Amino acid sequence: MSLTEILSFIVASTILAFTPGPDNIFVIVTSLGNGFKTAFKFILGLCSGIILHTALIVIGVSAVVSQSEYGLSVLKYFAIAYLLFLAYKTFIHRNDPIQLNQQSKVDNYFIRGFIMNISNPKVLMFFLAFFPQFANMSQPDFQLRLAVLGLLFIAVTLVVFSSIAWLAAKGSRKFIENHIYSLVINWLAIIVFIVVSLLLLFN
Repeated sequence: MSLTEILSFIVASTILAFTPGPDNIFVIVTSLGNGFKTAFKFILGLCSGIILHTALIVIGVSAVVSQSEYGLSVLKYFAIAYLLFLAYKTFIHRNDPIQLNQQSKVDNYFIRGFIMNISNPKVLMFFLAFFPQFANMSQPDFQLRLAVLGLLFIAVTLVVFSSIAWLAAKGSRKFIENHIYSLVINWLAIIVFIVVSLLLLFN
């Protein structure tokens, strides 16, 4: 992977990490109710789940590509369709307010984060659609590049979610719930999904 591809992946991943969703909303609620340290345990659990998803992607994609001459094409068009679907879903919900309802206490926030991540099939589907665009799948050793992307995604998730938790702990709830914040982030996510799908289509 070139430096440009790596930077593009980091930028895209950062925008998508900031996009309102169950994981980062739970991070905010946990930080508001229980403090940054507790929210950070949950974040570490989420990141641990990403390791498992990355391993599944490496194994699964390798099997698809190696067992069928059309495997790469199937993966490509699946990725395009799913990314455009995500763009559509984000567009439909672009004006939805961020709801920060208080949650009940959890016994182990690390385990909660891990289970929330690995039990969500949408995470695996997203990785399957998103990672191959940056991994040069037609070139040898793409498995290693997929693994590197997984590690980069963990780093981005850790930094972004920790930043969100810190802002929440510092009393920035009004900023997080601001309609303009969610609208801007959602539009950036829509652009990312469409651009990545177009790059896949014409690659």
